[in-house]
Amino acid sequence: GYSHMSIFYKEDAMQHVQNRSTTSALVLTAVLIALATLFTMYTKIPVPGIRGYFNVGDVVIMTSALLLGRKYGAYIGAIGPALADLFLGYAVFVPITFVVKGIEGYLVGTVYNHKTTTSALVATIVGGIIIVAGYFIAEYFVFDPGVAIAGIVTNTIQAVMSVIISMILYAILRKRLG
Repeated sequence: GYSHMSIFYKEDAMQHVQNRSTTSALVLTAVLIALATLFTMYTKIPVPGIRGYFNVGDVVIMTSALLLGRKYGAYIGAIGPALADLFLGYAVFVPITFVVKGIEGYLVGTVYNHKTTTSALVATIVGGIIIVAGYFIAEYFVFDPGVAIAGIVTNTIQAVMSVIISMILYAILRKRLG
C-alpha cells in the first residue's frame, strides 16, 4: 500500500514538472513569435523597386534558434514574420515568408553546435543565405526575374545586419543565461 502511494506521488510530481516545462516552453515560444512579429513590423522600411520591405525581424529568429534550438527557431521563424506580412498587407508574401523564415530558423538551430562562437557565426550566415536565396527563388516565380534581382541587395543587407545584431545579442545572452 504505502510504497505504491509514494510511487504514485513521485510520478504525479514528475508529470507536474513535465507540464510546467512544457507550459514554460509554449509561453516562451509565443512571446518570441510576438517579438518576431513586432520586430518585423516596427522596423519596416519600404524599399522602392521591390515588392517587400527591409526589417530586422530575423534577429529574433536567429537569436532564438541559437539559444533554443531548431524546433523553436522554425516555429518562431515561420509564424512571427508571416503574421507581420499578413498584418502589414503583404498577403502575397505570407506563404513565402512562412517557408523561408521557418527554414532559416530550423537551419540556424541545426548548424549551431552549442559550443563555439564560430559555430554561431556560421549558423547565422547560413540563415542569412537562406533569406537571400529563399526570397530570390520565390520572387522569381511569384513576380518576375527583375523583382527577384532587385531584392538581392536589400535581402543581403538585411541578412548581414541580422547576422551582426544576432551575434551581439547571442554573446550577451549566452553569458547571462549560462
